[in-house]
Amino acid sequence: MDPIAAMIGIIIGGVIVGICVHFIPASAVGAMSASTGIATGPSMLSAGCGLAGLYAAGYSIKLGLPITVASGALGSALMIICTMLLANAICAFGTGVAPVAGTYDKDPITGWRQKPFMSPGTDGHSMPTTTALSGIIGALLGGAGGSLVFASTYGMLTEVTAIATATAITIAGMVAAGVFLVNCVLPAYVLVGKTEGMTDPKMKKLPKTLISCIVASVFTGVFIYAAVVVI
Repeated sequence: MDPIAAMIGIIIGGVIVGICVHFIPASAVGAMSASTGIATGPSMLSAGCGLAGLYAAGYSIKLGLPITVASGALGSALMIICTMLLANAICAFGTGVAPVAGTYDKDPITGWRQKPFMSPGTDGHSMPTTTALSGIIGALLGGAGGSLVFASTYGMLTEVTAIATATAITIAGMVAAGVFLVNCVLPAYVLVGKTEGMTDPKMKKLPKTLISCIVASVFTGVFIYAAVVVI
């Protein structure tokens, strides 16, 4: 891969990772079934599903960029689907609360009523249909963005240097994981604790995340380009 194209790929992938966090339904107080989302922070959950996607991407790196990105996206989505399914099962059969979101009276997709099933004193619980779909979209974006960073870094290394394939995959994986962690943490300062995904009012703050992730991704992309090509 051309080094300039690879650098641009790293920047784009990092920005996509930042966007994905806004779609992931998560809440620090979700452990008590007091709000909609999985019981952890959006950034931590996004990083977890993204790293799962990187493992899938690593096994398909020799099959070309489109397959690598698609594999990473699907691997990430599979992780979040299993997580949301188990979280819903625990809430329904463990604590006896139905999947309910607090930001709307009816689920925008199914039309099912939400408010009558919400426990008093809570902001909702579990992952209803719209929230779960948002999580899948976010995981697909995060997995694709992280895999794009991974594949771009790998392509830059193999194009410019005579490094061994296994070593290139290892370095690319470390770089992609680092980019993922940085661009997952930045949206935390915008979301502040929890989000219900694409229907959450905090989606309006997405431009702030975009600006911070663009700055961080450009710095990272230029640094990697300089380290591999210039130095």
